[in-house]
Amino acid sequence: MSLTDIRDYLRQERSASLKEISSHFKADSSLVEPMLDHWILKGRVVARQHDAFGSACCGKCSGTGHIRYEWVE
Repeated sequence: MSLTDIRDYLRQERSASLKEISSHFKADSSLVEPMLDHWILKGRVVARQHDAFGSACCGKCSGTGHIRYEWVE
């Protein structure tokens, strides 16, 4: 997994959670986060907090907000 792999994945998916990205690459989230931070600092990725009880909520979590990483063109 490289920075370009994460870039390509987010470009394709448009947005994903840390868990989704980590699962896709079969990597620990502690390895993925610094790579996302790189793209955030470059202004290419935005981390957005989403309401856990929104329309896409499964209701299984404690209600804390979810962070989605979105690629910015």
